[in-house]
Amino acid sequence: MTWMRDERSTTWARDRPDSAGAYVRLHRVYKVHHIGDTGVVALAGVDLEIQPGEFVAIVGPSGTGKSTILHLLGGLDQASAGIAEIDGQDLALLTDLERTRFRAERVGFVWQGAARNLVPYLTAAQNVRLPRSIGGRVERVRPDGSAPPDTDALLSIVGLAHRSRHLPVALSGGEQQRTAIAVALANDPALLLADEPTAELDGEAAARVLEVFRNVSRELGATVVMATHDLLAARHADRMVHLRDGRFRHPGIPLAPLGPDGAVRLPPDVAMGFADAELEADVAEDEVVIRRRLERGRE
Repeated sequence: MTWMRDERSTTWARDRPDSAGAYVRLHRVYKVHHIGDTGVVALAGVDLEIQPGEFVAIVGPSGTGKSTILHLLGGLDQASAGIAEIDGQDLALLTDLERTRFRAERVGFVWQGAARNLVPYLTAAQNVRLPRSIGGRVERVRPDGSAPPDTDALLSIVGLAHRSRHLPVALSGGEQQRTAIAVALANDPALLLADEPTAELDGEAAARVLEVFRNVSRELGATVVMATHDLLAARHADRMVHLRDGRFRHPGIPLAPLGPDGAVRLPPDVAMGFADAELEADVAEDEVVIRRRLERGRE
């Protein structure tokens, strides 16, 4: 992986990795929203890694921090503490200008409600062309040496080549959202973020939108991160992670009740993984997390 200096500014831009998708890493990320003198914790020490080209669904009810994670990954907001990295770049270290260019060149957004994603007086094709018409963007070469898909190819990928000349008002809700995905892909982003993209769609339209996300991940190699409260929608992803109370909740392993002395017996395969390791416990209201003790200064 190489670094290159952008001659038009002081921005350091990173070449694409071997995959067209982005590598995403969140490490002990906290986000606190301040309302007057009160702090509201949206994220409470989130850890997450997403591999390039992976389609991941973040699942949880409203108010659990799903959209907050998307905003952090897209450079729309900054963590209160912790590290949010895209391809090894700590987003907190970017200047405002660098963050703006990061969003324009590396990230595609699909918001809930198609009206928020499309310009109403432009056709589907014109909406897709619009991001590429903005000056100052860097033309990227994909890892396999091919050119990014053009407008016709993007509309074909989302199954709307035959609707390219229609205005948004002439498209169904599902067609509008699929057009929005094509718009989000117009600049060939490494990372596609979707916030409740199927919330306002019926089952058939939602299934088509989700199939498009799978195609984007597999055919274009983009990393796709979708926030949703819909478990049926989340099952279309390569991987599903559950968010509750600002933390990721992983499926637990059933254990025997605690002994009289408070001892707990771990399954043999789990115990082997912690053999000879110094451990620490993170105790919350309704859970206990056991992990290897981190060395001081390396957290």
